Amino acid sequence: MKTKFDFTSGEWVASLVLLAFTLSCYLFYYLYDGETTLDTDVKSYASVFEEFNLKQEALRDSVERARQQLYASNRRQNGYGDTIPKNGKAGKQPMYEIVRININRCDSTDITVVPMFGAKRAAKLVEYRDRLGGFYSFAQLQEVYVLQGIPMDLLEKYFVLHANEVRKININTATYAEMVRHPYFDAYLTKTILNYRSKNGEITSFDDLQRITHAYPELMDKLRHYVTF
Repeated sequence: MKTKFDFTSGEWVASLVLLAFTLSCYLFYYLYDGETTLDTDVKSYASVFEEFNLKQEALRDSVERARQQLYASNRRQNGYGDTIPKNGKAGKQPMYEIVRININRCDSTDITVVPMFGAKRAAKLVEYRDRLGGFYSFAQLQEVYVLQGIPMDLLEKYFVLHANEVRKININTATYAEMVRHPYFDAYLTKTILNYRSKNGEITSFDDLQRITHAYPELMDKLRHYVTF
């Protein structure tokens, strides 16, 4: 006698598949919470970012230290002054003290690092120094108009000056062009010296030079640093 459970083999297979599908839906519904959670620790990423920033700061500091050390080393090698290390006292201090520049040996690029000296002033200083043959006094910078506003204490703070480095002119062998190029020799003074040399021979002393040219005492005081016989 055939009952309601007397299924054919095909019906049994279909019933089992349907049952399996129903159970799957049931398990999916009750076991899946509907949210996707990422096992991510945000704080760990924050610490990574912080560590990266610290490394960047340390790198910038090391580059700055290297730049200052190279700057100081170049100054020593070129004879522009002595570098003094930080004295180690408490508080914020520069790695190196001010490097004083040799005003008779530097170029205009070196000078532009000094306060109040732009490219124009630096170029004028070098131009006038080369015409003079070097400075024997910081006061001579006041002879250049664009340098007159620079305080003397600033010059003494950032520059060093050696009067023995001044280039001198031999008054008995110099040509007209060599003498007249110098700021302290005008055309009249130069011609007077050349005329005397051609007629009377060499000039042997500053007394003779003053007697021949009638140069005023202030000019003679300056020429003493630049003239040799």
